[in-house]
Amino acid sequence: MAEQPDFQVLEQAAEWFALLASEQVSDNQRKAWQRWLVSSPLHQAAWQRVEQISGQFLALPVAQRGAAHTALRAGSRTRRQVLASLLVLGGGAVLGLAVSRKPAQAWLADQTTTTGQVRQIHLADGGQLWLNSNSSVDIAYDRQQRLVRLWQGELLLESAPDTQHPPRPLCVETSDGSLQALGTRFSVRKQQNGTLLSVFAGAVRVTCASGASEVVDAGQQALFDPQRIGQLTRASPARNAWQRGMLLADDRALGDFIHELAQHVPGHLAVDPRIANLRIVGAFPLRDPERIYAALEASLPIRVNRRWPWWVTVEPRPT
Repeated sequence: MAEQPDFQVLEQAAEWFALLASEQVSDNQRKAWQRWLVSSPLHQAAWQRVEQISGQFLALPVAQRGAAHTALRAGSRTRRQVLASLLVLGGGAVLGLAVSRKPAQAWLADQTTTTGQVRQIHLADGGQLWLNSNSSVDIAYDRQQRLVRLWQGELLLESAPDTQHPPRPLCVETSDGSLQALGTRFSVRKQQNGTLLSVFAGAVRVTCASGASEVVDAGQQALFDPQRIGQLTRASPARNAWQRGMLLADDRALGDFIHELAQHVPGHLAVDPRIANLRIVGAFPLRDPERIYAALEASLPIRVNRRWPWWVTVEPRPT
């Protein structure tokens, strides 16, 4: 796998992009950009990333672009109001990047969501399925089974008893293995390092691609990959909150928090590694990221740099 540009290189690319978009750019500056671009494959990858995000933003409907611009102009009154309902604590570097790279199957999936979209799907057996932002599933119900294939992102499933006899198993599959619902409500999140299962009611049987199997009960969660099932831990309420439009942080690292928020925000959202280990506590409205930025700026030693509506970075506050 090719090496990916880090925070600093991406910021350099964004600065060059802003300069070249300026009417005052000189020939010498264009030549300097060319030298920077060809000096490293990481520079070229970062430049392609900036161009890609710019193109994605411009492809949005005009109404959505206008809403993004309006959000960036939110004033201090909004910032003061949000502090009454949100609590953010600082203390103690992880990089969060809004990178959306769908597998081929995700583009062809039966059900998908776009950035910032959460969908509820009524299943044929009476169950309910919610898809988180940037998620893709196939739903295959036949006489033998009830099957949901998660290609990307996250789902929350609330099962219903099957009316057929004998009852068909209800399963969720990812590239890491399969999960069989045992009368339950649970979430499944596809991550780079495996699949995260969080069970909120009932129980779920996890079976890795290797054949390793374990039952995860209500109140527990487990991360598994094709080879093994990790240690069972307490299920995080955050994996149940996005369905209600909330992003929860319970003494969570800022870098991890911003990385998840980035999945709901069009464009690029990243955090400087120097502040990524600051800690956060609170409940935040996913549909209003500007309120989240305001709370962070008011309570942490950070600033939110809005270079464009589609390129936002969380940085240390200048001293």
